[in-house]
Amino acid sequence: MLQRCLALCLTCALLLALSVPVSAARVRDDGGQPQSATGNSTATVPGDRAISFDEIRGRVWSNNLTLKSARESLRSAQAMDWDEAIGEMADAIDELEDQIELLTISSQNALTGAQTALTALLGTLLATGDALQNAGESMNINDLSSSLMNVINLAVMGNLSQMQIASLESTLESMEEQLEDLKEQKEDYQKTLEDTEQQIDYAANQTVAGAESLYLTILSTELQLESLLESQEATQRTLEEIQLRYELGQVSQLTLLQTENACKSVDSSVASLESTISTLYSSLQSLLGDTPTGQMTLTTTPSVTDRQIEGISYNAGLSRAKENSYTLYSSARAVENAEEEMNDALREEGKNSYQYEMAAYAYQSAVYQDQATIAQFELSFQNLYKAIAPAQATVKDKENSLAYEEKVYAAAEKKHELGLLSDNGLLEAQITLHTAQRDLQAAKLDLFTAYHSYNQAVQYGLVSSS
Repeated sequence: MLQRCLALCLTCALLLALSVPVSAARVRDDGGQPQSATGNSTATVPGDRAISFDEIRGRVWSNNLTLKSARESLRSAQAMDWDEAIGEMADAIDELEDQIELLTISSQNALTGAQTALTALLGTLLATGDALQNAGESMNINDLSSSLMNVINLAVMGNLSQMQIASLESTLESMEEQLEDLKEQKEDYQKTLEDTEQQIDYAANQTVAGAESLYLTILSTELQLESLLESQEATQRTLEEIQLRYELGQVSQLTLLQTENACKSVDSSVASLESTISTLYSSLQSLLGDTPTGQMTLTTTPSVTDRQIEGISYNAGLSRAKENSYTLYSSARAVENAEEEMNDALREEGKNSYQYEMAAYAYQSAVYQDQATIAQFELSFQNLYKAIAPAQATVKDKENSLAYEEKVYAAAEKKHELGLLSDNGLLEAQITLHTAQRDLQAAKLDLFTAYHSYNQAVQYGLVSSS
């Protein structure tokens, strides 16, 4: 049983090592998870290379192979029938008790029979005491010998039964201790299963959070690529202009070379960013359990409304986050285990033993560590909450900036129509407008990220300790 428990712990250690390190977590979410392989199993199906933000959780639970393997290992361990083993031991104890009872009755009957036979023999001897001098004539010596042998046999049988009873009672005591050990092992095993199940949920929620973070990162990086592509077009136009002016002798060859190098630098940045986005897509696909082709379509851009933000209750959120936190669960479990070890040392070694003193200090250390963990959790949760308001203010600021740039661009269009502004001037105004639009989109993504991180902390206890 110890080997099975160790195997469970190793499985979880591997699982946690492979999961994306985003936050601590606890809370089970079975949305989209498949049935066991022993029932109706769902095999991993290659993704359709298109996904919305809201579909991530279901896809991870259904398709991520590491999580599926961990859940099947857990189900295998859960199939262990401790009640059957305990029942078999209890039945063996009952049978042994019946044997002892039968032997006890047999021993008592033998000893009683010996006592009765001996009493009868003594009575006979006393009744014929006057004839003992001539016993050969008054008694049958063979009958006397037979009676004595009967008494001896009955006494021997009784004593042998007593010896057997003592041996069986020793065996019974050992079996009863084994039964208690089995019950304790069952309790420890069930604790291990509970811890393992919560570790798997923790890793699953971390993986989901990692996939969601990648989704948002891709959207943000694509905004950067869009800006870079616009810069690439602008530098290309500038290069064409410089080439023409160089041919006309208006600029030096050095200026031309500098412009060409600037274009190459932008081209290189575009290629690098495109490669980065492809890598991000592959990482996302891997977490989703899909083939990492590096090609995928994100079908939605998540957002948060002012109403959702207004609905936040800090105290209620913190309370729920604590209930759902695997970090706090694990810390409390450490205190519980330390207390059990201290009580065991007190019971087995005594209050004045060094074993108890060591266990008592270890328990107090676990209590202090638990308090520190709770304090750090509350601080991290508070930071997540406080990050929402500045992000919301940034969105308002970017909205105002966009509104201003839209007016500026409208005026530029009017001037261009009247011939008061060149094509390049209008393009510059357009680029500025597009930049303001992207800045607003980025700010909204940042606001959603802040809100979503807070919401993950509330629902799943995912609060970073950093």
